This record gives sequence, structure tokens and C-alpha cells, in this order.
Amino acid sequence: MSYQVLARKWRPKNFSEVVGQSHVLTALENGLKENRLHHAYLFSGTRGVGKTSIARLFAKGLNCVNGITADPCGECENCKAIEAGNFIDLIEIDAASRTKVEDTRELLDNVQYKPVVGRYKVYLIDEVHMLSRHSFNALLKTLEEPPEYVKFLLATTDPQKLPITILSRCMQFHLKALDEPQISAHLNRVLTAENIPFDAPALDKLAKAAQGSIRDSLSLTDQAIAMGNGKVSTDVVNTMLGLLDEDQPIEIIYALHQGNGERLMKTIQTVAEKAGDWDELLAETAEKLHQIALMQLLAKNATDENDHLGFLAKHISPEDVQFFYQVIVSGRKELATAPNRRIGAEMTLLRALAFHPKFLTAVQTPKQGGLFPEQNTQKSAVENQPVSGYVDMPVLSQNIKANYSAQVQKPMVQSAAVHSSPSQPISTQTSSSLNLASLAALEALNQLTKIEQSERQHHHDEQQAAVEETLHHLQALDEQKKSPKMTALPVREMTPPKAAQTKATQTKAAVLNPISQQADELKQGIETVENTIDDNAEMDAEEQEILDAETYRWEWSNPDLAKVDSGVRPSDIKQAMLKDVTPELREKIIQITQKQDPWTDIVERSGVIGFSKELALNCFIKSQTEDEIQLGLHSEKAHLKQERNIKNLVEHLERLYEKPVKLSIFVEDSDVLTPMDYRKKVYQDLREQARTDLQQDKKLLLLQKEFDAKLDVESIRPV
Repeated sequence: MSYQVLARKWRPKNFSEVVGQSHVLTALENGLKENRLHHAYLFSGTRGVGKTSIARLFAKGLNCVNGITADPCGECENCKAIEAGNFIDLIEIDAASRTKVEDTRELLDNVQYKPVVGRYKVYLIDEVHMLSRHSFNALLKTLEEPPEYVKFLLATTDPQKLPITILSRCMQFHLKALDEPQISAHLNRVLTAENIPFDAPALDKLAKAAQGSIRDSLSLTDQAIAMGNGKVSTDVVNTMLGLLDEDQPIEIIYALHQGNGERLMKTIQTVAEKAGDWDELLAETAEKLHQIALMQLLAKNATDENDHLGFLAKHISPEDVQFFYQVIVSGRKELATAPNRRIGAEMTLLRALAFHPKFLTAVQTPKQGGLFPEQNTQKSAVENQPVSGYVDMPVLSQNIKANYSAQVQKPMVQSAAVHSSPSQPISTQTSSSLNLASLAALEALNQLTKIEQSERQHHHDEQQAAVEETLHHLQALDEQKKSPKMTALPVREMTPPKAAQTKATQTKAAVLNPISQQADELKQGIETVENTIDDNAEMDAEEQEILDAETYRWEWSNPDLAKVDSGVRPSDIKQAMLKDVTPELREKIIQITQKQDPWTDIVERSGVIGFSKELALNCFIKSQTEDEIQLGLHSEKAHLKQERNIKNLVEHLERLYEKPVKLSIFVEDSDVLTPMDYRKKVYQDLREQARTDLQQDKKLLLLQKEFDAKLDVESIRPV
């Protein structure tokens, strides 16, 4: 017998073997047990989550010889034929290859014939969203009212492409993507049953690579078995998937935490030698930082300190974790525009190192006794670097070079010479001596900076006063221009010159001669502007008559043209075509729904908004008394049942009824329509009415006749 791949060999044979999807299986099993069967079912979800398998199991439960059951025997002829794929009354159709309307019509022609062997004739249409628009139109009537012996099972990965007319005729079930622990546990059972040795971490990696798909995980497992010669090992899976070693992201985080650039570059070189994916490196590093943050926040996630992540969670600050995470996530966006991906990854990590919080604290303001934080942080920043023959001033020296002016460099040399002996060479000075010299230079820089800031503030105040005086005169001239009668301009009194500068001020100004020179030039410019204003005052007075004249203002010769046309414009029609529901249509739908459904009217009158309103609109009234309201909520909307949403809804209901209200919400699947269902129904009615009206419109019929035109019915939407 030829080899059968794991994905086909381990296809579930009953509902209990299906991995996950309990919300779907429960509804199908209850329907089979109670014989509450719908005529059409729609299964949606990503690839490989069990849509086709569940559909076949449902068909097996319908046609089992022992009767309609949720637990088919699997031993009768019908069950075996369905498993083998040769059951005559189970018609499986691949809509991706049979998209034409002729194929659909051929299928529907055979619907009228009763099943040959089974109890029901089941049509399983896979990838139903691939059907053409005409095929959907041909399927509509039969899908809504098929013969009692016909069941339709539709499967799709993209339900958004299905027409809403198809969706409204089916019972919809959305299959969720499976979690990594579920997939890993399933692979464990499969490999154990197949007697294939494996490593547990390798299964976790395969489950993560599958991205929620059982079929993908089994296919990757087949590949790993082939590459590992009958064994699933971690090294083989890493090589197959192109994954990095778990130690490399940890090493990067250690290097960033310590501020160790050499350790960081060694790790990057190791990744380059193994031809690792640079985007994957940044992604895994960000993932490890996320795990560290969770360990720091939640005690239940904390691990032993002997573990790498546990150790980092206890010794790295939460602020550093968030900073590194933000830099790495932002850097991933820049990989596409970098010269190459390695350079992009290196620059991202070097950016996190350049703005390291330990380095940034080295230039803070001095503390007690003139000591700087650099003295405390320097050791941790370079604790893994060699000491012999190397003097490190990682941040202080750089800031001195960047911020010291040419005038300050000379005092820095003198200060350094004080701390060093003439007989002792510079190469033999200790790091402590250099640090003291640097601290002295930094203190001198701070003093000079204070003097410069004080002098700049002084000149700035003088310049600001001169500008304000000029603006005052300009404003006065503008007011005189606007007056109906202007006899003379006011005489501007010159501001007396400032007092002579003190000796200390002159000494400071000598240091900042360029700044004083700029201030003098600005004052001269201001005086020139004022003189120009005085010279032009007479010319402005001659133009006053023109400015005082009444401004010409045009008027409509035909006042009727000034009226705003409130009718429907072509742009409004275009916008309505681009949107399914316009604001006006939405308001109309709400009004109609309020008349049809009392609960909708209560929700709208209560004024509730946000998620609380969404919860209310997806509920239906089970029972209602004067003081208590019991609501039902469909299971697919169970995530809306949260305490804060219920509390907000109760507050609005109590405000509406002006008395305390007890609200109870039960999750159950029922055929009772919710306000959202009413809205959809009203919208469909309005859409069908619009299509009917346009198809019967005399002008459109004339256009179709004269120009041989065709009306695109699918594009018609109510406005």
C-alpha cells in the first residue's frame, strides 16, 4: 500500500476527533440529536481548520444506516462510502474549477431527483466564493427552498465575497484558527501513535509556523520527518523553517541591557554566519521582550531566576523593556528601505544602544558633593570590556567634544594638566584621574553656559522691548488711518538710551561679542523702520479719502439664483453608490426597525452608545416584567457580554424607565431576530424594492430599448 500523508490519514472520523471548534460542533450535534436540521449550512474559516472534514462528518450523521445521529457508527456501508469518498448521494463540488453558470444549472437540474442510497442528498460546495455572479443568481431560489431530501453544505475561506442574499439563506458557522497549544498537543498524539521520536520544542515551533492550521502543521511534520530521517528534532525544524537559535535573541537583550556593543556585534555576526532572517531576528527579540514584560507584570507568569527570561525580568527595568521594544518594532518597518536587511537590523539595535538609558543619565545635573551619575553607571555600561590598556569615558568624553566651544577647550587642557604630574606620561594616567579632569571640565562648561544664558536673556529682553514699542506705533498709525477725520499724526517720543553698562556686564559682553553685535544691528534696523514709517505718514494721509469711501459690494441681479438647491446632486448619487448604507438610509432603517421591534425602540430611546449598544442590538427579549428584563445573546456575539457593557446598559435603561431595572443576559442560539437581524432584513427589503422600481422605470426601459443597454442589477442600492 502506498504511503498516505498524515493530513489525510488523520482526518477525523467522528465529531470527538475534531481539534477545537467546540462552538460549531455543539450546534451541529444538538441539531442532529433533536432533528432540527437547516436546509443550508455555511462553514467559513482559514485554510486547514476543518471545514470540509466537519461537512463530511455532518453528511455521515445524516445518512448513517442507524438513523440521524451525532455519533455515526462508521461501520455501515454509507459511513464507509463517505469516508472513501465514493458515496453516490454526497456530491462534492469544487467551485474554484466549476465557476460557470452552466455548471450550476447542471447541478440544479439533478436536485429534483431523490437520493439513491442515502436518506438525504447532500451537496458539498467547497470554495463557494469562487462562483460567478450569475451562478449565485441561479442558486438563490433552490438554496432558499430546496426539496426536503436535499441539504447544502457550503465551505469558504472568504465569506466577505459571498452575496448577502446567499448569506441570509444559510446557517453560518465561522471556524476559528487553532491555538498553538492545541496544534502542538495534536501533533504529539499523532507522532506518538505513529511511533516517531520527536522533541517537544520542535512541535511548538511547527505549531507556530502552521499559523492556526491543522493541515499545515501535519504537512510541515511530514517534511520534518523526511528531513530528520524518521525523527522530528529541534535542529532539523530550525533548519527547515529558517529559524534562529533561542539563545541569540536572549544574547541581544543581555547586550542591550548591559550597554555592551562588542557583545551585540558578536551576536549579529553569529546570525550572519548562519544566514539567519534579519526580520525574524528582530521579531523574536521583540517577542522575548514581550514575555519579559508579562513576567514583570503578572506574578503567575514569573519563572525561576535561573531561567534567562526570569533573570532578565528581575534585573532589567520595565522602562528599559518598553524602550527596547519600541525601538525594535519601529526598526522592522525600516528594513525595506535600508541598503540591505542586515544593515537595517544592525542600525536598529545600534539605535537602541545609542539611546541607552544608562548612557543618557551620564549628563544629568550634578548631585551632592559635585558627583555625577556617570560615576555610578560607568561600571555597568562597560562591565564586560577589558580594563588593561583601556580607559573608557563612553558618554562624558563624547558630550564634551560635542558641546564645548573653542573658547572652552583651553581651560579643559589646563584642568587636565593640574591632575597629571609633569614627570608622568599621559599614557600611564589612571582612569580615575581622567574622570576627575573630565568632571572639572564639565563643571566649567556648566558655569560658562549659565553666563551665556543670562546674557542672552538680557539682550532678548531688550530686543523684545524695542519690537513691542515699534509694533505699538504701527498699531497707532493703523488706528489713525481707519478714523474718518485725521488731522495730524501723533508725535512719537523717543525712548531715552539705556544706562551705561556696569563693569561686570562689559566683561561678560566681551566674551559674547558676536551676540552683542547682532543685537546692535537689530536695533539699527528697528530705528530705520520707524523713520520709514514717519516719512510715509503724509502719503498715507493722502490715501485716506479712498480708504474712507464706502466699499463696493456686488448683489444678485436675480435673487432667485441665490437660493441653495437642496435637491439630490450627481455627487450625492455617486457617494451613495460607493457606500452600502448612507447616513440618511441608516436613519430610515432605524426608524422602520423601531416600529417592527419593541426592543429596538427601547435601545434607541435609551441613548446607549458604544459597545453597550452593540451588545443590546445583538440581543433579543426572552421575557420582560416591570422590574426585570431577560435577554438572549447568540453565541457568536458572546464576547460582547462584559461587565462594563452590561453595567452601562443598565444605567441607560434605569434612566429611561426612571426606576431600578434588573437585567439578565443568557447566551443561547435561537431563531428569534435581534435588532441587527431586523436591520439587515429591512435593508434587504429596501434594496429589493429599489431594484424592482428601477427595473420597472419607464425612462430606463426606454434607454435599454433605444441604446440596447443593460441594467446592472447588482449595483443598485437604496439611497
